[in-house]
Amino acid sequence: MITGKLDTGKLFNGITLHSTVETIPGADAATERTQPDSYVLDLRLQARVPLPNKTIEELAKVSPQLPVLLPGLASMLSADPVSPLYAQLYDAKVRMLRENLARLDLLLSRHNFFDCQTVLQLQHPQIHRKALLLQADMDVDADGSDGDRMPVGTGAPTNFKPFTSYKWPKKTSASNPYLAPTEEKLKRAEDESALRTVTPDRKRELCNAIPHWRAEVRRSKKYSFLSGTTDP
Repeated sequence: MITGKLDTGKLFNGITLHSTVETIPGADAATERTQPDSYVLDLRLQARVPLPNKTIEELAKVSPQLPVLLPGLASMLSADPVSPLYAQLYDAKVRMLRENLARLDLLLSRHNFFDCQTVLQLQHPQIHRKALLLQADMDVDADGSDGDRMPVGTGAPTNFKPFTSYKWPKKTSASNPYLAPTEEKLKRAEDESALRTVTPDRKRELCNAIPHWRAEVRRSKKYSFLSGTTDP
């Protein structure tokens, strides 16, 4: 919940914000008040999708010691070494931007949008073994929750996930601190989905979201997870 006076130019991490107010003559106020297009905020996010690094020289601009650490790397690069995974990654990022455009607090930051330099397909010229090379920014994963050890949440940010891949059956009856918020999201989605006024597009979104929230509720009740704030 954001309260108090807000400088929107400083809200979005690394996103350059340009804003203007345009006015045009209209009808009388009572008429304009009923027209949806009389008072409109248009949102247009422009993002440059970066080109992947392909050559030893381009890789070395970001990681200068890489040619020394991997002296045979140049011989493992083909004429077009970029993996399709690179395009898939940025397609997913763009899809997230489109899905969250109306929720500016959920938009990827500049740092997180431009966090991957390249994904390259490598093959050794003699033994023909294959590998992937990812050149990317590395972040600390602080996800995870365990109601048995930590019954109180940490006030996690919006991109926090209470689950990690490593899990085990709960050992006590203590509730996961993130169970109640997840159940609340599930109930809101189910209630909205039941409305007769919901649009078909929104109905599809909710039909995709409801099984996701139900699965998270089940996992929260059944398992504990590694926690980035506690486990090394």
